[in-house]
Amino acid sequence: MNKILLQCDNLCKRYQEGNVQTDVLHNVSFSIGEGEMMAIVGTSGSGKSTLLHLLGGLDTPTSGDVIFSGQPMSKLSTAARADLRNRELGFIYQFHHLLPDFSALENVAMPLLIGKKKPADIERQAKAMLQAVGLEHRSHHRPSELSGGERQRVAIARALVNKTAAGAGGRANR
Repeated sequence: MNKILLQCDNLCKRYQEGNVQTDVLHNVSFSIGEGEMMAIVGTSGSGKSTLLHLLGGLDTPTSGDVIFSGQPMSKLSTAARADLRNRELGFIYQFHHLLPDFSALENVAMPLLIGKKKPADIERQAKAMLQAVGLEHRSHHRPSELSGGERQRVAIARALVNKTAAGAGGRANR
């Protein structure tokens, strides 16, 4: 039996705009063990992005909880959730969200810089991740100089550069 890495317990999310309430998620419960993979699929507007935001601690549920490695997200401060995302979770979005003024290498290095790693380690790890996705030869190119697929691979390298325990993401390829 694999150790439970991520668990959702009766997760609900409701948005309210004036008098209108919209229930996006209702009593979602599941767990993912270490080394397991899960796909989140559904039609547009079904709550996939909302679920991913809750799983990554980017948003808070109306009720229920997300538990990562035994730690309830509801018990973490905003800073602790940000640190968890930086060190343990990698996000890969359908749209790459690369920083346009930075090179591929600098974009991949960003989580390491934020995590205050040693400069020599930052460059080594970022270069290794670009090599792992086959883009070492494009490391000094800005996103506007890369193809859509290359941008996606830079985003994947950035998500994995901290050797994350879990990768939460939308569609990596369209």
